[in-house]
Amino acid sequence: MEEEIFEEINEEIVLAPDRDIRINKAVMHILDTNAGIPVLSEMFLNIGEGVGDYLLKHLEKSLKDSEIKHTLFLEGSGFQKTVEEYKKSEALIRISSEIAQSVFDVMVEHVDIPSADLIFIDFERGFEKFLAILKFNYKQGYIHYVDTEKGFYNDILVQPCVLPTERQRLDEFVIINLSTGHLLLKEKKYLINNQKEFYWSKQILFCEEGISEKSAYEIVEKTAKKVIESEYSGSYEKMNQMKEALVENYESSSELDVEQIADSVFMQDELVKEKFRQGVLQNGLYEDKVKVSANLEKKLYKKQKFITDTGIEISIPLEQLKRDEVIEFKNNPDGTISVMIKNIALLNMK
Repeated sequence: MEEEIFEEINEEIVLAPDRDIRINKAVMHILDTNAGIPVLSEMFLNIGEGVGDYLLKHLEKSLKDSEIKHTLFLEGSGFQKTVEEYKKSEALIRISSEIAQSVFDVMVEHVDIPSADLIFIDFERGFEKFLAILKFNYKQGYIHYVDTEKGFYNDILVQPCVLPTERQRLDEFVIINLSTGHLLLKEKKYLINNQKEFYWSKQILFCEEGISEKSAYEIVEKTAKKVIESEYSGSYEKMNQMKEALVENYESSSELDVEQIADSVFMQDELVKEKFRQGVLQNGLYEDKVKVSANLEKKLYKKQKFITDTGIEISIPLEQLKRDEVIEFKNNPDGTISVMIKNIALLNMK
């Protein structure tokens, strides 16, 4: 029955130009806790031009999100059994309705979780098949309104249930690789039982704890900075070495290698290296190596900013820091530092 409805609504399967993503079908359920009950759709979304492109852009943005956690279902996960059932039946409307009801029940129990539209998308990327669950949390927006009862009166109305725009990233989503069983998860902590907790991984999916590459990068970077500040008085040379080590890790092996970074930055100072290792562990990074992707390049290649005690700011592209013919840092006998920028062909003011 679902497939018959699907064929009637969607004459063409959406394929994005120059993208390797193909949407097969989608369904949307409304989870507004203010309404008291979820509004579960009995028909597929019309994914023609417009809506289809909107969903494709969010899928593309989500797959490139550096806050994704790569994880797996725990043994005995009820959600995994639901996924296996979907792989056999492809009954998207029925199974998505069951999942949406479960998510709504959790939302009602924990009022800090925002209301949203939950969109389920069956799609393919390359030769692999996926099921995406995108949570479009409501934003407050404004629209114009024209009242013609007593002449033309133009007004502005508040819309409390506006969906994220194409340019905005989603706060929460699950993308399940139906071919491998791997999960791509982005989730936020909300107030649950008087403390901030994740609810997707712990109460819905029942999956292993994971860490996003963004979080891993921030833990390594912040821990290294803290150690450099305490052990080397915030040495700019050590800061530069740390930045270079992060980039070299990515370029050589597409990973963050904690031990290799410790060796590159702190060299033979075993006590400082151990302090760095322990700091990384205490901040929640328990793996020695973390795979990273091109999603992290903006952070890896961001400019290094220096701020002097007089308030002068200098922003230097990371790749220029090694070039003595471009910039030179000189330690003066009185403890101050001189910075010389060399061989400038053009100086623009902003």
